[in-house]
Parts: sequence; structure tokens; C-alpha cells
Amino acid sequence: MQKGFTIVELLIVLTIIGVLLAIAIPEMQEARSRAVVSAVVADAKTIHTAFKQYMVDHSGYYPSLTLTDFEPLKSQGAYQGTVARLLLNGRADGFDSPDDVGTNQEFWLEMTVAFDTDVRILVADSDNAPLGGGVWYDGVYRFHNGVLEPL
Repeated sequence: MQKGFTIVELLIVLTIIGVLLAIAIPEMQEARSRAVVSAVVADAKTIHTAFKQYMVDHSGYYPSLTLTDFEPLKSQGAYQGTVARLLLNGRADGFDSPDDVGTNQEFWLEMTVAFDTDVRILVADSDNAPLGGGVWYDGVYRFHNGVLEPL
């Protein structure tokens, strides 16, 4: 009597493994996407807090911000500047601190998540953010599938 597996048994095992992989891989990618978005959101909340604290201390927001290393937040110790590695092209999409009343009374920062480019993050205290459409937003928001939701 020969020992071993028949070709049919091997094909059944390979089919089962294939089905399991077809289920597991998308789930793992979705979990990774959620983790990356969560990391960006956590950094976005830190950035928002740093801007608000600067407003309290200086009666205005930062007039400029570099989109790759987030200076002057980084050099002032308000933020580590690590979110760029998780963003599309290693940088935020845009920043502005428009001067509506007095010295820089509002700001907005938009970022696209590199791992899932359908997800954009808005950090704002402004009604001028391109994602905001003229509505005043204060906080951190996720833009996904055409919807801007607070986080």
C-alpha cells in the first residue's frame, strides 16, 4: 500500500487555502488602513491642540506651516512632525491661515492618507477650508465618500 496524498486531496487542500486567503487578505488590508487613518487622526488632533494653544498664547494662529515637517510646530516642541510619512507624497495637501479679522484668526490644514487616498483629513478652525465649502469647522474631520464628518 502506498502512502501519500492523491492529486484530488491536494487540490481540495489548495482550494481551501485559496478561499481562506481570498477572505483574509482584504480584511488585513482594511485593518491596516484603519490603523493608518487612526494614526493620522491622532496626529491631527495633536496639531489642532497645538494651534489652539498658540492662539491662546499669541492671539493669532501660526501664519505659515511647512507641509513636510510641520515647522514651526516641531521646533517649538508642540508636535513631533511625524505624520508626513503616512501622507500622500510625504506631505500635507495644503495649509492656510487667512486673516479675516486681526492677526490670523483662523487656519486650515488638509492631508490625504497615503495608504487610502480616498480618506482626507481636515484640521481647521476656519470657514475657508476647501473641503469645508464655506461652513465654519473647528476640530478634526474625516472626508470620505464625499462626506465630511467630525472625529
